[in-house]
Amino acid sequence: MIRIENIADAREKSLYAERVLRELPAWFGIEDALLDYIAGVATLPFWAALKGEMCVGFIAVKIHYGRTGDIYVMGILPEYQRRGIGQQLIEAAELYFRQKGCKYAIVKTLSDLARNEHYERTRRFYQKVGFEPLITLTEMWDAHNLCLIMIKEV
Repeated sequence: MIRIENIADAREKSLYAERVLRELPAWFGIEDALLDYIAGVATLPFWAALKGEMCVGFIAVKIHYGRTGDIYVMGILPEYQRRGIGQQLIEAAELYFRQKGCKYAIVKTLSDLARNEHYERTRRFYQKVGFEPLITLTEMWDAHNLCLIMIKEV
């Protein structure tokens, strides 16, 4: 059975994030970006999907201007994907956003203009949980990694 648990300890957040993200090289294969995520989650609100004591997925979030929740990073081990865990993590984040007075949630992902099968699955997941494409930013990351911002009301 999987349980979703809020994690407060900074070291534990980073350890969980590293264990999961290193198993997702198709999404997190750029080492510098991976290390930024591992360090970045330490100070953010963070929920882990736990099977016993093992972290099989997580989500870390930010809030911008007191109104917009941002899914900073999310990952689920490949063998646990497509089991509803991602939806549970999104629900935990959205509850937090509503409690903090947010009106919207956003997520940044690779644009469909980049043509990547792994990120096509990612975009379909976010659409399934209610996100809609808002804008592709060509200057945010780089010419090969076009940033799509997706949005939903919470």
